[in-house]
Amino acid sequence: MSHRHEQKLLDASLDTKMIQAEHILRVEKLAVSFETDSGPVAVLDDVSFSVKKGQTLGLVGESGCGKSVTAASIMGLLPQPYGKVVGGDILYQGNSITALSLPERYALRGNRISMIFQEPMTALNPVHTIGRQLSEVYELHKPELNKKARKASAIAMLNKVGIAEPEIRFDLYPHQLSGGMRQRVMIAMALACEPDILIADEPTTALDVTIQAQILELMGDLQAETGMAIIFITHDLGVVAEMCDQVVVMYAGNVVEHTDAFTLFESPSHPYTQGLMQSMPRLDAPSKTQLKAIPGNVPSLSLMPKGCRFSNRCEFSTSQCEASKPELEAYHNPNLGSHSETHLVRCFHLEDVNNA
Repeated sequence: MSHRHEQKLLDASLDTKMIQAEHILRVEKLAVSFETDSGPVAVLDDVSFSVKKGQTLGLVGESGCGKSVTAASIMGLLPQPYGKVVGGDILYQGNSITALSLPERYALRGNRISMIFQEPMTALNPVHTIGRQLSEVYELHKPELNKKARKASAIAMLNKVGIAEPEIRFDLYPHQLSGGMRQRVMIAMALACEPDILIADEPTTALDVTIQAQILELMGDLQAETGMAIIFITHDLGVVAEMCDQVVVMYAGNVVEHTDAFTLFESPSHPYTQGLMQSMPRLDAPSKTQLKAIPGNVPSLSLMPKGCRFSNRCEFSTSQCEASKPELEAYHNPNLGSHSETHLVRCFHLEDVNNA
């Protein structure tokens, strides 16, 4: 574990003894549906979490669990007219943003809430220079700046994210930059207006390990400098251990576990979370140890189980799990003492699961 993450855990433990800071973003029982030829399909159901200023929240789960749809809902970028928020609410600084008009959404998106999208290789427009695309952020959200001031701000931002010779890079096209450089440009665009919240959707995908470490360090440094909150979407638990204070584990459009990073790695409590942990290779494991796989497959969105969505793959499943859906409730794990104060788990059989 890195020194920076050890400091994050120390800060988090001290924070529990202080007055609770106001949550800058709250997602409350969010439900999202997509219209298909066969009728509406529930993609997200009862998704709830919150994040404070200066905090990093990890959204974790396998592909298709709803992480990116959650981010798109927050940003107001669900595909139209098919994707709709059909339940719950999203609150920014205590105010609902789900019913904002398009102009109000435009004013908020990229300005107060910003996002780094997946795939830096393709997220930038190949026919416009880096400088043109970065300057556009200032055109939209800082119209008082003239062309010269926009260019100066863009070059300063490129320098801030560690791009060498930013004056030269300003006039280059995306294909003339490496993957790591393109990701830095994406970060520069996302942070140009100094947002309160940054959503990073798999920001290190397709980057090699060395560049990945540099990008994660850069994001951590910029967060420490600006105090922004980060929602970090990933399926890489190693990245979660490095970056996150709080972690939300998602499965098939549901939140199944929500706790701090220490608790998640020390004593995961939901059977799905345990399966994720057991599927990771460990340096301290005996040689040739076979990794445990979660049996079965994620159910189709159009054929979800009536009860717990993990019931068809869970070794602890009973008729109760198949018939009714468990709520996301507080759980005090006896193995952790004081570290499980804010531990939420969606499961009927936690005592059996954690005593097995």
